[in-house]
Amino acid sequence: MQQDHTEQKKQLRSRLRALRNRLDEQMRAQAMKQMNEGLKREMDRLRLTKNKHRQGPLVIFSYLSYGSEASTAFVFEEGWRQGDVMLAPKVLANPPRMELRRVTGTEDIEPGIWGIPEPKDSCEVLHPESWPDLDLVLVPGLGYDLQGGRIGYGGGYYDRFAERLEKHCAEQGKRPRMAALVLPGQLEPEIPMDPLDLRLDLLITPEGILHIE
Repeated sequence: MQQDHTEQKKQLRSRLRALRNRLDEQMRAQAMKQMNEGLKREMDRLRLTKNKHRQGPLVIFSYLSYGSEASTAFVFEEGWRQGDVMLAPKVLANPPRMELRRVTGTEDIEPGIWGIPEPKDSCEVLHPESWPDLDLVLVPGLGYDLQGGRIGYGGGYYDRFAERLEKHCAEQGKRPRMAALVLPGQLEPEIPMDPLDLRLDLLITPEGILHIE
């Protein structure tokens, strides 16, 4: 049974990756424009709520896009422009995990493992105890469903991050919104999920933002 499930996920990853790689460039550009407009509205809304309670700048953790992924260039540019605290992942081995490091501009970013952009070693680390201070997390992936299901690349980095985040959030009674940028062709009727796979709160699509209950 487990083997069937693993094989099912493997085939789904392969199909979704091929689909994303083949996405028409004009369609991609139009979709990104619409998604960035939705993302800006969400960031403005979060900022407004935070300002009402005088809680300081937004704290956003986002992947640095690579290859055919939905681009996160806008979220970083907009965040820096607004004075938000922008964090990006640095992948570490033994044990495999991600560090959340603050990036204050493009000069803080360099090609890392497999050529994927990541923060430089000189960038300040946000320690796990402070993860509940995050307002928004943008998670990469290959496919999503309307129940907040997600299929990533199979490394489990974001699932492990979400599990640790949940522990600290439970202790502190607050948690960030988990979101994904959904390109055309990435929405599936149902994603096969494992118990520890992270679930999303928001799907940012070209048609608008879907809030998962």
